[in-house]
Amino acid sequence: MPRTYSKERYLAAKRTVDDRALDRTVLKAFERRLEAGDHVVEVGAGIGTMLQRLLEWERLPETVTYTLVDVDGDAIATARERLPAWAEERDYHVEPGDSTGEFTLSRDKRAVTVRSTVSDATVAFDHEKPAVALDDEAPDAVVGSAFVDLFRPVEVETLLACLPSGCLCYFPITFDGETIFQPTAVPGFDEYVSDRYHEDMRRRANPGDPHAGRRLLECAANEHVCHAAGASDWIVTADDGSYPADEAYFLQHVLETVHTALEDDPAVDGDALESWIARRREQVESGELVYVAHGLDVLLGVDG
Repeated sequence: MPRTYSKERYLAAKRTVDDRALDRTVLKAFERRLEAGDHVVEVGAGIGTMLQRLLEWERLPETVTYTLVDVDGDAIATARERLPAWAEERDYHVEPGDSTGEFTLSRDKRAVTVRSTVSDATVAFDHEKPAVALDDEAPDAVVGSAFVDLFRPVEVETLLACLPSGCLCYFPITFDGETIFQPTAVPGFDEYVSDRYHEDMRRRANPGDPHAGRRLLECAANEHVCHAAGASDWIVTADDGSYPADEAYFLQHVLETVHTALEDDPAVDGDALESWIARRREQVESGELVYVAHGLDVLLGVDG
């Protein structure tokens, strides 16, 4: 992806998109099952927007330890920098901890100890080589937003198998096989681009699963305990030609992701793709583009 596109800005820009998408019934079920003193581990935590949301919306217990795990060191570094500043602006007292990147946020009766580590989530819960920040403390809950679709089903099963029985797993905004761009740019080619983009998820060097949402739901219902599930579609539209917040940047980043995924695909005509991307970028600039990505929120309890 070109240097002009920042992953950190994209993660911040999609905050408002995620806010609209999250199924509130599933989120409430997650909140209801958390207890004071729980250790929550977020995998694929990025720059910490989920933690911000859970604090702003008062979805966490008054006392909790929250560990951010991400393979991207730059994202974790950004989280360590921005979260204390963000919290202080909201009248939290920030107390540095003993380890790198650890701090406690306290306000009124609330005390949230935040830890972070750079680690591959597929090994974060490996009992033989645990991530440093997790030590020997098993998680009571795991959060992974827009995360499960990055992995093959067998890798997701392996992750769940590493978790203790009864561990609560909240996996919101899990992609589930539908990408829509409107209005029509090139009849027939629009759908082909989406189909090939989904296929790229399977054929890339580190393959994921374009139907992860339904497979996760199947796994929850058959192998574990399904506590709640609901739809969580990303839907981005402009109002009078303007997108909310930084969502125009979010859309441009999505288009660049599609472009990067397909530019070397021998099954996609290069000139047609360049023309299609250019037209879609124009639609973002004019506030015409409507983008939809279908997702599912799943809350499960690990059945060990």
